[in-house]
Amino acid sequence: MRHNYIRINTLADIDTSRITLRSIENRYVDAQGRRFATRFNLRTRRIEIVPIALGKEEALMTRRLLAASGNGDERQDSGNGAQRRVHPMPMKLPAWVTELNIEPDMSVSEMHGFLVNAEREIQRNGERYRGLIQSLKMSSVLEEMKDGNQHDAVLGLTNAYERDIQAHASRVQAMVVEFLRFPKPLASYLGQVDRNCKKYVEKLDIDKQKRYCMAYLLASEMFSVFKGCKELMEMIEKFTVDAKPERLNYDRKGAFESAMQTMKYLKESLDDEIAKFLGVLSAADVI
Repeated sequence: MRHNYIRINTLADIDTSRITLRSIENRYVDAQGRRFATRFNLRTRRIEIVPIALGKEEALMTRRLLAASGNGDERQDSGNGAQRRVHPMPMKLPAWVTELNIEPDMSVSEMHGFLVNAEREIQRNGERYRGLIQSLKMSSVLEEMKDGNQHDAVLGLTNAYERDIQAHASRVQAMVVEFLRFPKPLASYLGQVDRNCKKYVEKLDIDKQKRYCMAYLLASEMFSVFKGCKELMEMIEKFTVDAKPERLNYDRKGAFESAMQTMKYLKESLDDEIAKFLGVLSAADVI
């Protein structure tokens, strides 16, 4: 999705009190090339400003906009006087992620905090998905359903979970444990970075190189986990679209309602999880 940008000098130029539903879609680029969007926070009921990271096409558009205003990439960072770097080959996000149009959540983009939280949440999410499938099984609403291979729906969901979520989540968990407790030499991780990006990464300071490598190596498996979760929930929605819980006895109806509550939670939290990981990738300069 392409967006028009409004040039600003600083964030102070954005008056959130004057933003309407029509103008909330506007995006902004400041004098240093940093990009921002506005969104309505349902919890605080206020308009807030969030930094964004875009794909290659919009990044080029932003660069042309800055060049036209005399603020190109040669501009120096006012914080430390060092020349501002622009990644020549940012990672291309999977098409299905781009279509979701989710903005990176930069509020929790610090790598160590993300790894600590991921180690805990991967196991919890696994328990939630297994519990969801078990509740559907206990409800009996899927007993009469068959897929194209004549396997029952519960078995199909279980296989999809093991193949498309758990297998990738296990690899993520192994990487997280390694990064936190048994990190390999940096050279080992640099050797796994795309060779088109390696020269750029090697010019960063050591800590930034480490963050880049960790985020880069996590990306493939994390996106596979997210995609597996999305597709599993789409399968469940398809399987339960004609469910009639009012015909179930008390226990089975309770199991079905429990499954739907878990489903709602997982569906609502998935976009947040994707946004947080995009924030990690953006902060590490991978995207």
